Amino acid sequence: MHVDIGKLRKLGEAKSSRIIVALDDLPGGVSPQSIDIFLEEIAKYVVGIKIGLPLVLAMDISDVAELIGRFKGDFYFLADFKLADIPSIVKKELSLIERNGFDGAILHLFPLGLEEVLNDKDNISLDVFGLVAMSHPEARLLDQHFGDLLEYSTRLSLSGVVLPATKPELIQKARKYLPPRYTIISPGIGAQGAEPGTALKHGADFEIVGRMLTMSRDPRDVAEKIVEEQRRWLR
Repeated sequence: MHVDIGKLRKLGEAKSSRIIVALDDLPGGVSPQSIDIFLEEIAKYVVGIKIGLPLVLAMDISDVAELIGRFKGDFYFLADFKLADIPSIVKKELSLIERNGFDGAILHLFPLGLEEVLNDKDNISLDVFGLVAMSHPEARLLDQHFGDLLEYSTRLSLSGVVLPATKPELIQKARKYLPPRYTIISPGIGAQGAEPGTALKHGADFEIVGRMLTMSRDPRDVAEKIVEEQRRWLR
């Protein structure tokens, strides 16, 4: 498993930004044309694009792959398909995600038994981030096993973990516990309540922003303001 997320970090340094956009929807709906316009507007300030099931189900996977191909050099593309299955299925899913051009993928860790997939050096070169906690306030079962999942993540060849900006105390604990090479990416900025820079302040490396940007009338201006706030905390 590839654990050097060089592309993500290089783009972050080049743009002096730590924004990953959760691209689930746009005000007029999603289409290749509307997405192209949106991405061109924010390209100067945004490092990564997180694509989840809403976008894939609204479009065709071939359209998504073509989108990634058009903007491959401008953004880091992260697949968030809620992967949580038996190891053999997860292995196939990660292979297909990589085949469609993604740079990284988010994987739920709670099913456990993922060593045979993630510790196989000859498996895939896709970056994989393990989800340890969710920004959703009702995700109490995951929160109750935060320590177990955090410890489990260190036994896997991950590129990093997903921790919510809405629960900064978990980010702080994870930053102290995790190996330095682990990258922390944090959803929950904007519509879910956390202010830009919150996750970075507490030890995260990148912040995931959704509706605050995608539903804005002026996404370029919003992205610029987010970056200005983030730069106070860049490490």
